[in-house]
Amino acid sequence: MPSYSARYDTREALMEALVELMALDIPVEEFAPVLCTIGPVDLDLLADCIHDAGINDTRSIAA
Repeated sequence: MPSYSARYDTREALMEALVELMALDIPVEEFAPVLCTIGPVDLDLLADCIHDAGINDTRSIAA
């Protein structure tokens, strides 16, 4: 996770976090709990980012 930001309330911060969470092999259903342990999370925006990135059950990002 980015060490410079303890807030996940912008699309940029969330998309960067999603890439890192996937690299760490964190299950999609654990994204919100993991981020919430680090700092405040806009959960609606997180859901939008997951959808927009096309992250699916196979844990890949749609091209």
